[in-house]
Amino acid sequence: MTSHTLLIKNARLIDGLGSIHPELQSIYIQDGIIAKIGRDIAVENTHVLDAGGTTVMPGLIDAHVHLQSVPGSVFRKDSPETLQKYRYHQLRAYLACGVTTVLDNAIAAPMLREFQEHLAAGGIGPRLYALAPAFYPPNGYLDNDMLTAYWGPQWRPAGSRADIEALFQEYEGLDNIVGVKALLETGFGKSTIWPLHSPEIRKIIVDEATKRGMPIYIHAYKEKEQAVGLSMGVHTFVHSGFIFKQPKDDFLDRMIKQGTYLTTTLSCTFDQMLVNFELERLDDAILKLTVPEELLQTARNLEAWKAYYDTFFNNSSPRWMPPFILKAITRMMNIEKMIRSCLANASHAIATMHKSGIPIVVGTDASSWPLFLNFFHGPSTIREIELLGKAGIPPMDVISSATRIPAKMMGLEKLIGTVEVGKRADMIVVRENPLEDLSAIKSILWTIKDGEARTPAEWMSDK
Repeated sequence: MTSHTLLIKNARLIDGLGSIHPELQSIYIQDGIIAKIGRDIAVENTHVLDAGGTTVMPGLIDAHVHLQSVPGSVFRKDSPETLQKYRYHQLRAYLACGVTTVLDNAIAAPMLREFQEHLAAGGIGPRLYALAPAFYPPNGYLDNDMLTAYWGPQWRPAGSRADIEALFQEYEGLDNIVGVKALLETGFGKSTIWPLHSPEIRKIIVDEATKRGMPIYIHAYKEKEQAVGLSMGVHTFVHSGFIFKQPKDDFLDRMIKQGTYLTTTLSCTFDQMLVNFELERLDDAILKLTVPEELLQTARNLEAWKAYYDTFFNNSSPRWMPPFILKAITRMMNIEKMIRSCLANASHAIATMHKSGIPIVVGTDASSWPLFLNFFHGPSTIREIELLGKAGIPPMDVISSATRIPAKMMGLEKLIGTVEVGKRADMIVVRENPLEDLSAIKSILWTIKDGEARTPAEWMSDK
C-alpha cells in the first residue's frame, strides 16, 4: 500500500511506552503522521490494512551501523559499481527487517552525502542519521588504510586542533548529524597495539563538540579506555565492552550519574563470528530474502574465513611479532571457545547494566569492516534483539531498547520511537507475539514507514 494515508484495524498494539493495549486498536495515518488511535475508528475513502489481531509495534531503530561497508567485499574484490549496488540493496534490507531508522556511527562525508541524495531522490531505505566526525589518532585504530579501499571514501586522523576543525568542516551542510564519535581503542586483546589521543587533543574534541551542541559517542571496550570516555562526558558507549571482566559498581554509578547510554553490538562483535562454526544459520529465510546470494556464498566459504582470521589477527597483534609465529599461534587457538566466552561476558555485563538502570540501546555494528564476511545489514538487528532476550532482559524492555530509548538518545523522541498521535507513522506488523518470544519479529508481515506499508518482499523488490 503505497499511500501515506492508511487505516490499520484490529491491531494488538505495543506502543513502545512499555505497555500493550488490552483491546484491539485502530490506527489512522494521515500524510505519514499518526492522526488517531482508538477502537473502531471509521474513515472513508482510505486504504485499510486489517491486522487481524496480529501485533503492531514501533519501527525498529538500529543505533550502530556502517552503511558504506559491504560484508566480504575485501575477499570478493568488489568493483566500485558493485559496491554501490550492494549498498543500496542494504538500505532496502533494513526496511524488510522492520528497521525504519538507523544511526551510522562513522561514515565519510562524501558517502553520507551520496546516501542522503539517494534517499531524497526517492531511493528506498530507512531514516538515516549519523555521528560525524569520527575521531581517531595518527597511527591509531582505523589509520593506515585499516578500513581498506573497499570501505570507499575515508577521512583523515586527527592529531591537532587544525585537524579537528577541518574534519568538522567536511560535514558542514549535511543534515541529520546527531553527535560525534571518538575512538578509544588500544587493541582488541589484552596487548596495547594502537595509541590513544593525548589528553590535550581529547579536550579539544570535547570543546569543539560542545560548541556545536553535539553529544559525544565513545568506542571503548576496555576498562581503562571506558574510564577515559567517562572523563570526556560520554553520552553513549557504542559497544558493550566487558569481554574479559565485569563492570564494577563505581563504573556503573558513574554511568548512571552522567546519564550515559549503552549500545549493545553483541551480534556483529561476537555472535556473527560463530557462523563460521554454524553454517546452517545462513539458511535462515530472512537472510535468503534480504542478502544477495553472492554475499551468502562468501560467508559459506571456509577459505574466506581463514583469510579473514589471518587478517584480523595480523591487524590486532603486536607489530614485533613475526607473521609466521602469529599464524602458528592462531592456528592453535580455540577460536570458537574464545568467541563464546567473550559473548557470554558481554551479555552478562549488559544484563547487569540494564538491571542497574542504565539505558540500553540496540545496535549491531553492521558491517563494521568490509573484511568481515557476514555482518549483514538488516537481519543482524533482529539477531541483536534475540541475543538481548537470551541475556535475560525482559521482552518489553528489549523492545523499548530498539524503539523508544534510542529515539530519546538521538533527541528524536518527538518524531519517532513510539506509536503515538503526532509521531511519524513508522511501525511494523508481526504475525506472532514478541512478548512471548522475541524471535517473533522474524514473522514480519508489513513494515510501515511514513504511512507506506509494504511486505518484506515488496521492500526488497525493484518494482
